[in-house]
Amino acid sequence: MGPSIWESQMLQASPQAPLDALVVGGGIVGMNAALTLASREPEWRIAVVDALPLGGGGSTRNAGFTCFGSPSELLDDWRALGPEATVELVRMRWEGLQALRAMWGDKACGHRTCGAVEAFTDEALFEEVMEFLPELNEALEDVFQETAFHTTPAQSSTLHALCGQLRSPLEGDLNTGTMVQAMREGLERAGVAWWPGLKVEEFTDAQGLWTAAAGPLSVSARHVLLATNAFAQDLIDVDVRPVANQVLVSQVMPGLKLNHTVHHDRGYVYVREIEGRLLIGGGRQWDCRDNDEVAERLTAWAQRHVVGCGPFQVAYRWTGQLGIGSSRRPEVKTLKPGLHAGVRLGGMGVAIGTTVGRMLADLALRNPA
Repeated sequence: MGPSIWESQMLQASPQAPLDALVVGGGIVGMNAALTLASREPEWRIAVVDALPLGGGGSTRNAGFTCFGSPSELLDDWRALGPEATVELVRMRWEGLQALRAMWGDKACGHRTCGAVEAFTDEALFEEVMEFLPELNEALEDVFQETAFHTTPAQSSTLHALCGQLRSPLEGDLNTGTMVQAMREGLERAGVAWWPGLKVEEFTDAQGLWTAAAGPLSVSARHVLLATNAFAQDLIDVDVRPVANQVLVSQVMPGLKLNHTVHHDRGYVYVREIEGRLLIGGGRQWDCRDNDEVAERLTAWAQRHVVGCGPFQVAYRWTGQLGIGSSRRPEVKTLKPGLHAGVRLGGMGVAIGTTVGRMLADLALRNPA
């Protein structure tokens, strides 16, 4: 059974009326790409599709951190990528966060600049990072125009049982749900079509048009912009793969007073407070048998180290998919005339999603189909 004539007309799917641009993936990258196109080419007909009924993909399954890398994580990058590439990666994240806040406003995104702490339980790692810290701060001075990371007492009113802490006043957190809703309202104002629940299964190209098939439905466009991050390899050959990341949110904890975000073990564990609940996620660096063991270790970490974290009763539990590959830098490129990809956000989608979306739109604008 095929689509009705009305469904086909809603998708503007006939070869006689192709879209100018079809964006596949309705998260931060995809929506920013569509909005950039609409602002620079107001006559273009643009649509965003997403496989999920609510849309958003990884953008609605993250933990809402506005982070740019903790000191131990950046030490790993420094060793793997070199100083210059590490600084440029941090610059991309920081400028992306400023672009996100400037475009939508802190109120719409539920953003607060609450600061962050990296919590250490490994004395050897803490000593390595402390030795590295002056060089790191000096290298990042040009990015932030101030000192990024500061020493602080090992114990505090919010964290305990640590061998050391470092803090940054620059980081914050946000409400992913309100941020995504603000972006969708922006799509509507810009006249961009929003079609959730359409899972694109393949692309074909003929006579300067790309056709995306989603079950019995199809839609044609001069440009296809692929913004599916971790799942891009389902459609194209690109260096990115999905990695599951678990997130737990507790019931309300009356004694909880966590007034900053927390990172631990090179960013693999992260903690924040949300509406009186404790959120903790990550743990993919642990060699665990299954998700339940990861959840148990995350819960144990929170109960040991977060002041006011009583019995951790899970109210929400989900898994998000990070898009990672051989490089920490995002992959933004034209694959074929009219087919463009902006993927591999490396767990930093909130920070770099706006920038990657704009870069992806630029590819379509610079490379006529």
